[in-house]
Amino acid sequence: MKNVNMVFLLSVVYFLNITGCSKNDGSAELPVNDEFSGILLYDSGEHTYSLDLNTKARSIYFNRNTYSLNGWDVSWDGSIRLESEIVAGEFDEIKFKLVNTANNSIVKEFVYDSPNGEDRQISGLLSPDKSLILIQPDFEHGIVIIDTEGQVRHHLPMVNDTKLTLGDEVVWSSNNSILFTFEKFILKSDPPYTSITPVKELNYSDWGNIHTSADGSKISLRIDKHIYLMNADGTDLVQVTESDREEREAIFSPDGRYLLVAADYYPGTFHPGTWDLNIIPADGNKYKVGKKPGNGVLEIRRNDSKNVETASNQMLWR
Repeated sequence: MKNVNMVFLLSVVYFLNITGCSKNDGSAELPVNDEFSGILLYDSGEHTYSLDLNTKARSIYFNRNTYSLNGWDVSWDGSIRLESEIVAGEFDEIKFKLVNTANNSIVKEFVYDSPNGEDRQISGLLSPDKSLILIQPDFEHGIVIIDTEGQVRHHLPMVNDTKLTLGDEVVWSSNNSILFTFEKFILKSDPPYTSITPVKELNYSDWGNIHTSADGSKISLRIDKHIYLMNADGTDLVQVTESDREEREAIFSPDGRYLLVAADYYPGTFHPGTWDLNIIPADGNKYKVGKKPGNGVLEIRRNDSKNVETASNQMLWR
């Protein structure tokens, strides 16, 4: 992927998108606990946990080396875990491991030699089909897509002659499409990543933390302190959380019907901060989350504790 010029952005037709605020009237109800499927995966303190939504049993998901581990991700079907870690004594190499989550055996590991010098904080996201790894932009390299042998397959360093940089975000969407932020836009690129489509212009001073549903039909994001939901084409942007504090992000359930919300968020100085785990329906209604949540909000508690589960750094629903 070479530099892609979004000439069409210069002549984008601006649509008036009214931000809806559909107040939750309490009519939407969460299912009983045993109707939730899947597991929640999240960092908390020095550990990474797995919580079964059916039984509410919590266990250590995997043992991580907090010194060497840069980051981790899990395939959308939950079968493969991707771990990225620094290589001792090297400043331009990152080791990636593909791990079978059923037995924690290593399926494959390789060293990615960054072409941009000292760049040892890299981590990756597995594509929906598990064939590619997406690397976030930083000050040096923009968006990079590598294969599971460590070879660069696509590279997008800039858009309209402006570099993608640290703070820009990129995530996978369905069919190995990518969704990313650039200046005040959310943009999309489909394989083979030779063109870019504008999804939404966001004229807000503080927004980000984008996520997509597995089928690619919905996008969640944070605007200012709360979570918003919209269609994949950028239409029907609505606020779906409110609280006395703020929310960090919201992750879709595997079936796209619910959102795992990072509620009661306390930002950190040298890390992403901490938050409580809440679940709300992804139905476009607005829900009060955090402390003293409103109707339709499920606070996540494990089966041997009365306390709401807290997370930091990362959370997934698989």
